[in-house]
Amino acid sequence: MTGPVSTVPNDSSFRRRLAAGEPVLGVFNCLPAFQVSEILSHSSMDYIVIEAEHGATALPAMHAQVAAIAERKPVVVRVASDEPGVIKPILDLGVTGIMVPDVRSADAARDIVRQTRFAPEGTRGIGGSIRASRYGMDKGYFRDGPAEPITVILQIESREGLDNIAEIAAVDGVDAVFFGPMDLSAQLGHRGRPDAPEVAQAMDVAIRQLAGKACVAGCLCPPAKVGHWRDKGISLFLLGSDIGALTASVEAMASSVTRPDKEDAA
Repeated sequence: MTGPVSTVPNDSSFRRRLAAGEPVLGVFNCLPAFQVSEILSHSSMDYIVIEAEHGATALPAMHAQVAAIAERKPVVVRVASDEPGVIKPILDLGVTGIMVPDVRSADAARDIVRQTRFAPEGTRGIGGSIRASRYGMDKGYFRDGPAEPITVILQIESREGLDNIAEIAAVDGVDAVFFGPMDLSAQLGHRGRPDAPEVAQAMDVAIRQLAGKACVAGCLCPPAKVGHWRDKGISLFLLGSDIGALTASVEAMASSVTRPDKEDAA
């Protein structure tokens, strides 16, 4: 091989659509089972986010999840923190990108971007036979870098993050800022009410500050709200999770059946 080869064939299409501001739809993969990951990869979603901030997945399970998704879909991992010891082994799995929670400043954003780049542009360590380099068989990976840059998605979940969103979005290498409605609602005094008008208003004001910047905006929202937020300028969406879809489907099945014992009671 003469140059780096992406371990995720759809990386370039994902980045192109993201940069063009096209609507991109995704879902959280919270269950740490590669079978679930593979099922999601066969869906009509545009990308899959493995949940490693609140989810129960550990690195060995995540390795299998990434491999199950990457043949068909771009795969992003929401990491637990911006610490190098957390981010580096996830990059070595050959992911499309990372989503980092609760970023509050441009300095923090710059540090995260540096962690995704090899020296001299960044601080990412060089491992040997890692999945990202096709276990050492892609000789161009460390010399030339990944075929596509790591996609960097930064979550805005605080007042401080909202106040600094223009500076965060202006950092070279930041591809998207993503509103975390649950934590953001708590920070704004509406814990458990992500649909509170004040939360929506704060997001609206923040989105307007991104006008003219290469960085796009994203949010977690139910499918029925995609049109609303698309009109406001959001283009990167997460529509829910595997756990949410599973529980909703099971409850719908159970509630659709009239139980004989309930008929007798009537």
